[in-house]
Amino acid sequence: MYVHVVSFKVKEGDGISFVELLKFEELTEAKPAGLDHFHIFKDRNETTRFFLIEYWNSKEDKEKMEGSKEYQLFREHRKLVIEKKYETYECDVIV
Repeated sequence: MYVHVVSFKVKEGDGISFVELLKFEELTEAKPAGLDHFHIFKDRNETTRFFLIEYWNSKEDKEKMEGSKEYQLFREHRKLVIEKKYETYECDVIV
């Protein structure tokens, strides 16, 4: 299983908008092929920092989804609440 981890700094006061946008996307769009599940974490020390952790069957499945028109539109909407992107990590689940 392929795991994609990315952290974001959300614009001050837009933390709820960021989470609601991700939840709305999940409810209104079909689950992308190959996406097993994801989690959103909020940093306890830096209130505008969030972590998105996605569990995919393969990296190729994630890349295919990122090439879709729907994802490109979602990214445009997400830009409205994101101040900056921090780090991105790629992992494999071992246990």
